[in-house]
This record gives sequence, C-alpha cells and structure tokens, in this order.
Amino acid sequence: MSAMNKIALEPTRRLTATQDLAIVRAAFAQGPSAHLRWRLAAISFLMDQFDEVIELLADARGLDSGGAELLAQAYLARENAADDARALAAAQHSLAEAGEFAPRRAAALAVRAKAETRLGKLEAARTTLSDALDLDPLNKDACKRLATLMLQVGDASGVLDLTSRLAASGAAHSRLFAARALALARMGDIDAAHEAMGEAAFLGAAKLAPPEGWDSIEAFNDALADELLGHPGLRFERYGSASELTWRIDTPLMRNTPLVRQLLDQIAATIAARVERFAADPHPWRDSAPTEAMLRSWCVITDSVGYETWHVHQFGWLSGAYYVRVPDAITNGTDEAGCIAIGLPEDIVGEEAAAAFGIRQFRPHSGLLLTFPSHTYHRTFPHRAAEQRICVAFDLRPA
Repeated sequence: MSAMNKIALEPTRRLTATQDLAIVRAAFAQGPSAHLRWRLAAISFLMDQFDEVIELLADARGLDSGGAELLAQAYLARENAADDARALAAAQHSLAEAGEFAPRRAAALAVRAKAETRLGKLEAARTTLSDALDLDPLNKDACKRLATLMLQVGDASGVLDLTSRLAASGAAHSRLFAARALALARMGDIDAAHEAMGEAAFLGAAKLAPPEGWDSIEAFNDALADELLGHPGLRFERYGSASELTWRIDTPLMRNTPLVRQLLDQIAATIAARVERFAADPHPWRDSAPTEAMLRSWCVITDSVGYETWHVHQFGWLSGAYYVRVPDAITNGTDEAGCIAIGLPEDIVGEEAAAAFGIRQFRPHSGLLLTFPSHTYHRTFPHRAAEQRICVAFDLRPA
C-alpha cells in the first residue's frame, strides 16, 4: 500500500445547482450558443429536468459524442419502452461520433448496453459490454452492468475471470471489487466473499472528536444541523441515487457553510489516521489506495419513511457516513428501524447467498463516524420516527 500523502476537500461552491440552472437558462434565452446549450443540458440533467434535456438536444445540429450520450441518458431516465428505443439510437449516434478515442467509444457502448438491457436484448447487451471493456478496461459502468448480467444467469465463475482480466489491465475500482465478492458469494464461498469485501478488516466506527473551538460534538452537531436544514441546495429526491423518499443536499460545502467545512476538515483528519492504522497484510483494495485523494460529500435527510437501497459508491475508494442528528427512537431502538446494514443484495446474489453472507448492522447515534471500503454493499431502513435523521455521506476519491 502506498502512503496517502494528501486529502483535499472538494472545491467550494459559489452557487447551488438550482441557482446555476436559472442563470444559464437566462443566458441561453438571450444568446443560444452551442456551448450554453450543452451547459444548460448538463445542469438540467443533474436537476432531473430530463424533458428539458431532450428538448435541448434531440434536434440539435452537430451533436457530438458526449451530447448524444447525455441525450441517451435522459431518454433512459424517463423509463418507458419508447424512450428506451430512442436512447438506443442516441447511444449509437454517440458511438459514431466518438472517433477512435477508446474511452469515449467505451462510454457510448456502456450506455447502448443499458438501453439494450431495458429492451430485453440481453445477449446483445453482453456483447456490447464486452466490447466496451476491450476498449477501456477501466470503465466502471460497463464492469457493473456486465457482471450483473452474468450473475443473473448464474455465470459467477465468468465474473471472476472477467474481474481478473480487468485487474490485470490495471482496473482497481469499487465495481470490480464488489463484483468479485458477489461472484464468490453466489458460488457459495462465503469466507472468500467476506475476504474480498474486506468489511471486517477495514470498517471503522467511532464517535468523532469535536472540531477546534467546540466544547462538545453535541453542541457542534446542533449548530451544524441548523446550517444544513437552512441550506439553499436542499432538494427532495434525486433520480439515479440509492436514496428513496429523502431530502438531499448534493454539494453541502459552500462559501456560506463554515460548519460544513469544519466537519469535513475533521473527517479528513480522522480518515487519514484510520488509513495509517490499516494492517500490513496485502489486500487488493488497500493496495489500490490513491496517494492523493479528494473528500467529496453530500447530505441525506430522512423523514420517517426515507431509506437507502442496497448500493456501493462507484467513484470512491473509502466511503462513509457521519450522523449529525439521530432521533432517540433510533439510538435507543431494538429493531432495524433507522439502522445502516452491511451485506449483499438479494436480487443479485440470491436470498440463500445473501443470508449466508449475513448482515452487519450499525445503530446510528449523533456524532458517529462510520467508514468502509467504497465497494461495500450497504443500505438503511425507514426509521418511522417523528423527527428527521440528518447524515453527511462522503467518498474519498482519487484526486
């Protein structure tokens, strides 16, 4: 494992995405240039304005590969067969415009395969994804989608062969590590699946020390909760995330959120110390640690019915959650309500393998900092309390 020399915070935002969207919309209305069209489409996509993305790009002249891929993604987000077919055509246009640049061609193929899968063309999708990975073995989406298709037809040994080939080509990301653990569990080798996941060796859970200038973490959390609840970027739901029925802040760190900065500085320092304490035994995930990393954060606020489905963090190396405010009913509870669980998704590995792998459950409390490898599957449960639960989630990403 190489030493992690630096953990930097993500760039501080000046505007929320909503504010940015309003400004770019106004600029585009006054002077609809190709550059503003692309920028407006990209921001609209982030804000789940998929109809607007399609209106901007569907009839645009000279649409390049990236623009056609974004159009395909917007069609897919509308989740109906007619738009899936349109997505397939847009992805094919993206591929045609990609030229000989292998990563761009692979990205277009990964989206084409998603449309093919939606349309029931599973063999075509497998071929498309294999072609994508031949072009770019580092493509995370293609790895995730191909491994999932293979596991769904019981080809777990093929997934192990696939991930071994990708690793030999330099791939070392959360989708690859997760796919190996899923395949091993599907094959019934539960001990090897736990070893591949590494959650027992590398999971950290402890109360965060209060940042400088604060007498207690409780006092800091009370002030931080007020800052987050008043954040101008607060929105309900976001398409494509694991969050269901939740409030989110996609970019908490802004010029007017000093307590968020204090929190992230404290998390970065705590992570650096935890990484230094990792055991010396070799593990592919630990060996892939970046020498320089960026801490990327977002906030999830759940009412009684909000929860997270099984997921991993595709872009991270180490991920985690910090609990700012937790209802007493969760902290003092005895069931799964409001807890975070680490395990495997039944819909991919099957109920028998998921049960054999087991679930490791953590009961949140205010001030808890939980960290785990980004390829660790985890989920949460509705807490059913009257108060809100406030959590800041984060990824440590290669810089």
